[in-house]
Amino acid sequence: MANPEHKESLDGLDKISVVIYRIGISLVSVALLMLAFAEILCVIESDKAGFMRHLSIHVVAISAAMCAATIHIYDKKIRTLIVWSGWLGLVTFIALPSHDWLFIGFFFVTFSGVALKESYCFKIKGLTLVPMLLILSVLVIWMKDAALLAILSSISGAIFAFLALKKWRMPLHFDIGKKSNYQI
Repeated sequence: MANPEHKESLDGLDKISVVIYRIGISLVSVALLMLAFAEILCVIESDKAGFMRHLSIHVVAISAAMCAATIHIYDKKIRTLIVWSGWLGLVTFIALPSHDWLFIGFFFVTFSGVALKESYCFKIKGLTLVPMLLILSVLVIWMKDAALLAILSSISGAIFAFLALKKWRMPLHFDIGKKSNYQI
């Protein structure tokens, strides 16, 4: 967790990685809300549901890659788990596109790690519930229950949207923390 009294000197790569991470968090919220909307369209049997769901899953993949590539966590083991889940999700997304519950599950592990990491910095109600909501969402995707998925992903998306707003208001160096604390 970043110490507000410590101001780390950031180079250009540090600044770019923080901005990409924050864009990734913003896209997570957009992707989850798009997925909720797509599932609502499925429930009302709209012709646009398939396209919207396809698009939202692609945005989920992009946001997972952005967060996985730029997350700043001191502990090497935890960072590896979060990052590799994102990359395994991308590989599965490409290799097994019909197994959406599987690659979305890997992406949601990455997003759960982001939510838990950020819960140490922010006291946002519901942020610690996001991992459970995302786990349930994967189960619901496997069960193909559009109505329940719309509810779960809209709640998760709203929590991530609130987190994104909070993140963009804070200085960039808060995301990096103290560079000497990172395990390499």
